Amino acid sequence: MFLPENIDLAHSEKYILSIRIGSNSFMFTISDPENPGNFCFRETSFTAGNKLTENIQRIIFDLNFLTQQFLSTNVVFVSDNYESVPQKYYIGKQVEELYYFTHTRPEGEAQTILSSENVSQRTFTLYPVNKSLYEFLTRNLYNPVFHHHSDLLTQYWRKKKQLGDSEKRMYLYFHREQMDIYSFVGTQQIHSIGYKGNHMNNPVYFILKTWEAVGFNQVEDYLFIAGQYDSGIIPSLKEYLKHIESYTLPSEVHLWNEDATKAPLDLLVLSL
Repeated sequence: MFLPENIDLAHSEKYILSIRIGSNSFMFTISDPENPGNFCFRETSFTAGNKLTENIQRIIFDLNFLTQQFLSTNVVFVSDNYESVPQKYYIGKQVEELYYFTHTRPEGEAQTILSSENVSQRTFTLYPVNKSLYEFLTRNLYNPVFHHHSDLLTQYWRKKKQLGDSEKRMYLYFHREQMDIYSFVGTQQIHSIGYKGNHMNNPVYFILKTWEAVGFNQVEDYLFIAGQYDSGIIPSLKEYLKHIESYTLPSEVHLWNEDATKAPLDLLVLSL
């Protein structure tokens, strides 16, 4: 896998490496904080199944430059399995008990429950990762920092509010793996959920059910849609909701290079 000429990994310590792992995909970006135009995005895919760890190991061994020392190394896990726990209920030594209180513990697969703090929302995000994969990444990457993709997007949407603090807003983000829904009142997130698989066959139904569940108004409140979605979704939603707008990539991304416009929003957030 070739890299652009403006990325010089003989000086890897000046770049930010961000890796994104989905159920059947592996992506990474290499960005230069001093020169945003030096941005590289690459991706590969594999068959979904029970061999995620083996696939990721093979890719990282093949692309051994990913194990070099970078200014920072991020690993983003993409999944619809996560739980947001209010700060006052969070106990670090009991993350497994907290997570499996609302989720089914899988059989035959050892998992590690990771947690990340969202200071602005006063919450912790808990999410499961294959234990052998987590241990492999910890051993082979240079001081990796782990993220759940929903956490990165929550922080981004909060900072990018278009309306007054009293307004209610819902953001939809469509990507290959799933559809994510984030609901805010002002700067406070009140709900988030991810849908994948069969739910993606009729996204309008799940969007409207979530809209109703969070108590949003069809005439007064706002819906923003981002990512790769079917062109028929907006006309269908406009039959029920008044304020719907497409949300494009951050304007500065278009000034970087073509690679940057292809990267998922959660990876771009780590370079903004």
